[in-house]
Amino acid sequence: MSETLTNQNLQEQIYLDYKDKVTRYISGKVPDPHTVEDLVSFVFVKAFAALPSFDRKKASVSTWIYTITRNVVIDHYRTAKQHSELVEMPVADGGIEEQILSEEMLSRLADALMKLDKRERDLIVLHYYKGHTLKSTAEILHISYSYAKLLHGNVLKELRGLLEV
Repeated sequence: MSETLTNQNLQEQIYLDYKDKVTRYISGKVPDPHTVEDLVSFVFVKAFAALPSFDRKKASVSTWIYTITRNVVIDHYRTAKQHSELVEMPVADGGIEEQILSEEMLSRLADALMKLDKRERDLIVLHYYKGHTLKSTAEILHISYSYAKLLHGNVLKELRGLLEV
């Protein structure tokens, strides 16, 4: 009984320590908030199922959780790709090489976005992914338009630097 209680306490602690980090990571990779919730839940289901075989000598808990999270996102897109029709898949003019490079670039961009603070990331997502003007983005973020323009320029420079590495 005490082993079960200890295991439950460990699960609860892992969940509390990593839920927000896992959610932020997946949110940067998956646009649909409902899918994000499902994938976050799936990460912890997988983690708790594998907890008895987790070896702290091989990896830290954070590395282990990150690896599970990354694999869940990869599996999600792999499964989604298998279920989509060929007609829906965008075809790059340059062939498969350009498509692979484009997917790699999107992955690198998502990683770079996760390195930004929340306000910077929100500005980029609202402006480029949601299609808001900088003026409406500023209103949504409750900042002045001039600050939004300044922040936008600084964030683009930071992203360029992160992507060049």
